[in-house]
Amino acid sequence: MKIVVSMKSNYPLYEQIKNQIINLIVNAKLKPEEQLPSIRTLAKTLQVGIITVKRAYDDLVNEGYLISKEAKGYFVNDLDLAQIQKNAKRELKEKLKVLKEEALNYKIDYQTLKELLKEIYDE
Repeated sequence: MKIVVSMKSNYPLYEQIKNQIINLIVNAKLKPEEQLPSIRTLAKTLQVGIITVKRAYDDLVNEGYLISKEAKGYFVNDLDLAQIQKNAKRELKEKLKVLKEEALNYKIDYQTLKELLKEIYDE
């Protein structure tokens, strides 16, 4: 499992870990029921705190991507890709609502937001 974190990122370390694990699951690089590294092992590998990895894993359990088996560790949940996409769309919609309000505060219209999104996709 390849995960890379950056102290220079705008995202907290736990979110970087969480998002990369989600990406690995969605792209079938982590299979259902596959065991993830222990919290201590991943923390040591990434040179981050144990609490950072625990938070990422706990979030992933709460969101249904992982299951925790007591005294055994964390495992990829057997998820339906359609359900994952449905959850992602719901989360993205909430984030876009916040972005829309911020754009309106600066009098940035829908067309400008569309152009900015296109620029990001083209990068």
